[in-house]
Parts: sequence; structure tokens; C-alpha cells
Amino acid sequence: MAIFFLASLILTWVLNLAESAFDYISYREAEAVVAKRPGNPILQVLDRLPEHQLAVRFWSSVFLATSAVLITVFIDYFVNNVWLSAAGGILVMGVMTLLSAFRSPRKIGAKHYEVSAQGTAWLVRLLTVILGPIPRLFITDTDTENDDENDEADLEEKHFREYVSRASKADVLEDDEAEMIQSVFEMDDTLVRAIMVPRTDVVWLESGTTLADATEIFIDSGFSRIPLIGESPDDVLGIVFLKDIVRATHTQRLSPQEQVNVLAREIRVVPESKSVWDLLQELQREAIHAAIVVDEYGGTAGLVTLEDLIEELVGDISDEYDDVEIADVIPQPNGEFLVNASMSVTDFSEAFNLFLDDDEDVDTVGGLLAKSLGKIPVEGSVTEIENLTLTVASLVGKRNRVDTIKVTVHSSSEETTA
Repeated sequence: MAIFFLASLILTWVLNLAESAFDYISYREAEAVVAKRPGNPILQVLDRLPEHQLAVRFWSSVFLATSAVLITVFIDYFVNNVWLSAAGGILVMGVMTLLSAFRSPRKIGAKHYEVSAQGTAWLVRLLTVILGPIPRLFITDTDTENDDENDEADLEEKHFREYVSRASKADVLEDDEAEMIQSVFEMDDTLVRAIMVPRTDVVWLESGTTLADATEIFIDSGFSRIPLIGESPDDVLGIVFLKDIVRATHTQRLSPQEQVNVLAREIRVVPESKSVWDLLQELQREAIHAAIVVDEYGGTAGLVTLEDLIEELVGDISDEYDDVEIADVIPQPNGEFLVNASMSVTDFSEAFNLFLDDDEDVDTVGGLLAKSLGKIPVEGSVTEIENLTLTVASLVGKRNRVDTIKVTVHSSSEETTA
């Protein structure tokens, strides 16, 4: 009986190892295993992975329950008391579970997934065959189709992310290196609207501007490329390069009083819902450095450059021509804060420990204030967001766009007043 008890425990341990290993191994790695060992059924397991995983969980529960029953019967043989036998069985199983934690099968299976999957494939396949069609009854066709399409990519990404995290904790990778690698995966989930320069912050050249005036605008702004617009920012005619102006005027091909329209190049237009990763690949492939971003109605939402996309991957890039960055949050002597209205909602939430809904449809603090206010903000407009009082401190531009916001933080015991 003791032998069967130990055998059941060992089988439970091995099946937990197998389940973890098959969570990590990819199809290509399994094909490499079969190339070396053609008879190994590892590919058969992966082809119907949901069914095999269900069978593994079933048999793992059966063997664990068998172990508990066997040890209880074994103890009852000596004490001849059902309650003492049950208590002894619980105690023994608790100790065995504690001991197995020191050599967790799931951790070992995740770390040595290829060897573990290769070694346990026969057992997994056999136990699934024994159950016959039963596992298939609990797996829907929709689940199988989704698994076939998505599981391979998801498992590889999960596997790679896990190893990057472990490498960072083990100091094999520096923290910034690990963050950069992780950001590659996040770029596919980040939309262009989250990183673009909003249209209110874009520097434009108006149609009919002379080359001399355009040169002054380029010098004052520090940019080397500026979009050209017609009657409004929604009427984008193209993009003008400073080098084209310099070349044309330096060679005297064009007079400084000539209109800048003659040098405008075609500009790429992209939807704000496009992913950062997709756009980066397109701009690289087509050797384009900037694109106009449009919203769902076709209006101009902003401008995105290749530098914006790269900064999403490697962090902020500054050169000797960039202005010194102004902090988004500036503490005031009276305990209040001045906040840049263009600060992202995510950064604002982190700075003030807010718990905003994930489905917020605004990207900046200015947008958040306007949404909470329910109307167009003017100087002095006040609204409450959680434990904060937001007051419009200043406006800018012809359209009186919100520039800075005064933030007053209230403790939980204080009552806020508008």
C-alpha cells in the first residue's frame, strides 16, 4: 500500500510538471524535438493541447485523491479509528505538499520546459487516450479555433516575457534593458493617439507663406519639418522641409519672396487607432519621418514623427536644440501644484495616486478636466476629481486653450469645496 501511495504522489508531481512545461514550449521547439526523436508524441499533444491539458488536470486530481485515501487506509490499519485515521491522512498529505513546495514541479517545468515536455509527452498522451472522447466533450469548437490561431503567439510572448523578467531579477539584464525589451511588446498595444503631438501643439505653416517667413518660423520653432495647411489644420496640403528651403534659396533657384507651397511634399495620413508598432514598421519601410494623424471623422487630430515612435521604445530623446523640458507638475509654496494641461492622464494618475476608470476616453489632464466639468473650461473653472480640486489657472492661444491647471489635494478627512 505504501508503494501505491508513493507512486500516486510521484504521478501527481510529474503531471503538474508536464502541465507547466506544455504551457511554455512552442510548436517550433516541439518540431525540433521530433526531428531528433521521431517517435516522441509531443506534436500530437500540442495539436490537441486543450484536450490533453484537461486530461492532465483530471488525472492529477485522481492521483492526489488516491494518495490521500491510501494513506488514510494505511493509518487506519494500525489505529483502527476512522477519525484518527482521517486526521493522520490530512497531516501526512499536508506535510507532503509542504515538502513538494521546495521542489515545485511547476517552477521546474517552466524552467526546463523542453526537457520536461519531451520526457512527459508519452505519459500525457497515454492518459488522454485512456479517457477516450471525454476531454473532447468539454472543449468547444470555438475554443479550439481560437487556440489554434492565438495560442502559439501568446505562449511564445509569455515565455519570452517571463525570461526577460527573470534575467532582470538575476542581474543578467540591466533594468533599463529589460524595460526596453518589454516595451517592444507593449508597442503593439499602444495606439498612435497616445503618443502623437495634439493639433493644438503642432506648429503649422499657412498656405502662401513666403520662404523668408517660413525660414523664420523654422528657426524659432527649432523643427526641420513643418506641415503646410490651407484654411485650417483640417486642410493639410503637405509638409515642408527646412533643407528644401535652404537649398532652393542658397542656389538662388527660388526667391525668398516665393511662396512655400512650391516646396511642399506629400505627407502620410494615418488613423489615430493604428498601433505604434504597425506605424513604426510602415515609416521605416517607406523612409518617411512624419505623418498626420486623423480622427474617426477625418479631421486632423495631431502629428506623429519617427522620433515619437522611437521614444516610445527607448525613452525620451533630447538633443542640443531641444528646449529644456518643463516639469508637468510644479509644487507651489502653499502646498498646491501647477499641472501642464497636456500632461497625460496616466502620468497624472500616477503622480496623484488616482484610481481612474480604464475606459477614460481622454488622453490629457485638460481633457479630463473638460470631461468632468461638462462644458468648455474658462479661466477660473473648478471641478472635483476624487480628492483633488482642479482649477483652470491660465489659457493660451486664440482659442483660449487650457494651458495650466492648479491642483489642490485634500486629505480624506477634509471636505472639499468647489
